[in-house]
Amino acid sequence: MNDSENNLKRFGENLARIKKAKKMSYRKIAANCDLEHSDIKRYVDGKINPTLLSLLDLAKGLGIHPKELLDY
Repeated sequence: MNDSENNLKRFGENLARIKKAKKMSYRKIAANCDLEHSDIKRYVDGKINPTLLSLLDLAKGLGIHPKELLDY
């Protein structure tokens, strides 16, 4: 696994941890921001690389500071 893949995996694990702690579904997060629930699942699975705007939307949807998403 290269560094990029490792970062995506770790980001996804952190996102999953935050999602679980907040007791939020993918659909609930998506309803709170401008993202598709299927994309959020793919971020958690480490399948796609989120853009800066996606990170900001995710943070908004989760009700957290964007920094928390990268604190893994």
